[in-house]
Amino acid sequence: MRVNASTVFRLAGKDLYLLRRPLLLAVTLGAISVALARSNDHSVRSLGITLALNLFIGMCFHLVIGNVLGEREKKTLAFVLAQPVSHREVTAAKLVSSISMYTLCGLFAAAALVSLSPVGRGLTPHLLGWLAYFGVTLGGFLVLFAIVLGTALVSESLGWTMVVAGGLTFVLGNGLLMFGSRLTYLTAYARNLVHGGAALPATLALEAALLLCLLTGTFWLQERKTSFL
Repeated sequence: MRVNASTVFRLAGKDLYLLRRPLLLAVTLGAISVALARSNDHSVRSLGITLALNLFIGMCFHLVIGNVLGEREKKTLAFVLAQPVSHREVTAAKLVSSISMYTLCGLFAAAALVSLSPVGRGLTPHLLGWLAYFGVTLGGFLVLFAIVLGTALVSESLGWTMVVAGGLTFVLGNGLLMFGSRLTYLTAYARNLVHGGAALPATLALEAALLLCLLTGTFWLQERKTSFL
């Protein structure tokens, strides 16, 4: 069964319209985090990076709960599926709308995070270099979001989705922060990345490949489900 692009974008537009207020709030907070990140005051810069990180994490939880699991809870998914649309089109629309909204918010948050890092400040005069590190930051969060989004779509379970999201955020994330410096190979990789070595384009390529595989895998698993309600 083919996917009608027009139908997909109309369904995605419906999602964006319904979440327009929290999306506007998130974009505003993202812009504020960028402004704070440009401050010369250390405390203000720290506030900026904290706000950016919370925006990444908060929007991840909000989008999967509000845009995916929320439709089932509010019983609106049955109404959508009663329209002349296919399961493939509904799935594609959820992927398009969720990734689009997360990317829009992430553009600001990533700009704040990159500008706060020593690498970001050193490479700001070099546009291509700055964009590369910007892509690494945003790409990493998009990969993590795609995992949580895929879990929500396929499992349709709030519990499993929160376990995966919490594990990635608080277990994996905190684990890397606490023990990453003790791993020789990880330290060498980070040093190579900071200096714009081969790790930089390799990381960008890996993130793009992972994101494509995750979205494709989610779509493939959704097609094999027998119930969507």
